[in-house]
Formats: sequence, C-alpha cells, structure tokens
Amino acid sequence: MPIPDKQIRNWSFQADSTLPGWTHSVLRDALNHAKLLQDLDMEIYVQGSYANATNVRKDSDVDLVVQLKLPLEEDVRRLTRRETDLFYQYYGKTEYGWEEFREDVIRSLRKRFFVREGNKCIDITDVDSLLRVPADILPAIEFRRYSAFPSLEGEVYEEGVFFRDASGHAITNFPKQHRVNGKEKDRATGGRFKQVVRVFKNARRHATARIDKDIAPSYFIECLVFNIPNASFRAPLAEAYRNCLEWLNGQLGKFGDFQCQNKLVKLFGADQDQWSTASAQNLVQALDSQWGAWH
Repeated sequence: MPIPDKQIRNWSFQADSTLPGWTHSVLRDALNHAKLLQDLDMEIYVQGSYANATNVRKDSDVDLVVQLKLPLEEDVRRLTRRETDLFYQYYGKTEYGWEEFREDVIRSLRKRFFVREGNKCIDITDVDSLLRVPADILPAIEFRRYSAFPSLEGEVYEEGVFFRDASGHAITNFPKQHRVNGKEKDRATGGRFKQVVRVFKNARRHATARIDKDIAPSYFIECLVFNIPNASFRAPLAEAYRNCLEWLNGQLGKFGDFQCQNKLVKLFGADQDQWSTASAQNLVQALDSQWGAWH
C-alpha cells in the first residue's frame, strides 16, 4: 500500500528547536572575547539544515561557520590579465591564511571547551558540564569567484567559503546562495519545497532498502530536490511528494547536469565535495520501492 497521507504530513514537519539561537549565542560570545581573534574581521553564522529550515528530528547538530573576511582565497580564472594584475595589486599575498586562522579558532575554543577535531569541523564539549555542545564549527575564510575586476569599487564576484578537510583537500562552498535560492524556490512552490525536502530526508531513514546517511547526506538530498521543476510541487503534500519521485525516476541516467542549490556548482562529479549519480539513483529507487511497499 502507498505511504499514508498522515505519515507524509508527519515527515514534513520541521523539528522545533531552540538550538540554533542558543548555540550561536554561546559560541559567538566565546569567539568574540578571544584575544587571538580580537583584531580579525570575522562573520559567524548558521548554515545547513537549521539555517535552511529543512531540519528533521534526527538533525541534532547546528552547523556554525566562523568565517574570516580578509585575507581571502580567490578564483580569478575568469579575469583578463589586466584585471588579474589589478586584483593582486589591491589584494597582496599574506602569510596569514586559513591554516593559521583555523589554529587560532581552535586555540581560542580550547580556553573554554574540550575540542575534538573532525574531518572538516570542530566538535566541542562544555568544560563546566562535560556536555557536548550540539554544534559542528567550521573555521573558513572568505572565497571569491571573480567575474570582473575593472577596479576595486567595481569588482564583481560570488562570495563563498574556503576550507580544507583533514587530508588537506581544498573545499569551496556557497552557503549564502544556497539559503537564498532555497527561500525563493519555497515561495515559488507555495511552501511545498522545504516540506518535500523534509519528507525525502525522513523517508530515507525509513526506506526498506537501507540508504546510509553517508551515501545520501542531507545536503545532497536538498540539492537533488531543488532540481525538480516547480510544477511538480503544486499539489497536496502526498501528491507533491509522489510527483517529485516520479519526475526523478524519469531522470535516472540524466542526473549529470543537475546543479547544487547554490546554482554555482554541479551536484554530481568526481570531486570529494560532489555526489555520485549511482548513490542518488539508489536513493530514488529505494524511495520509489518504499512508496508501494509501506506497511
């Protein structure tokens, strides 16, 4: 039998939580009062499922970015030779970069928390209570993908973040564009987009053919659903979810040109921060099978 409408509605609900505000406040206070970071131009903000209102009950952690504004990492491949020279005239090289900033963030946090370094993020535990603070902290520096640099006042670029994983692999991402584009699609679909994303995330956890979170991470699921045409969402919730599944089923083998929600990076590819089409196809097929075999 198909998945009952009531189950679909339950899966669509956003998990209610005070975690983002509380975590943001605690960590902002710790970092803003850190002597090592006092003279740096930083921005601290929430990214991920909480920031995008697509969190479900099992999403327990807040993704918090600690972003250094200057110095920055750049992609100037689209600039002319003159523009490139002008860029480096204004933004000279510096010995302080992501590695040094990350170390200063870690040293600052260790004055107040127990710190565990992960592959990309930092895990912390409150020294006073020995309770784990529910946050993954990502130290990053500003990344700019330039399209024009006629002058300092006229520079044109997309702002992202730059960091490295534990193996030293460089990763760039565009969380602000991801958030803006998600809001726009949600408005264009009458509020259905984010509901359907949450249904997909919950359905993955209950799929008969087990789909591990490492194979189908929440971020990639959200990006996959973002590529579905708006018309598929314009229906009652259960029907909208089924429409989206059917559309993705019709695209099996054609995922190659899908974009991430930021509209700047391809969703699928060989890079470490891209998804494999095989994993996405396995997810879609498992959810399609789940639809007709619910009990």
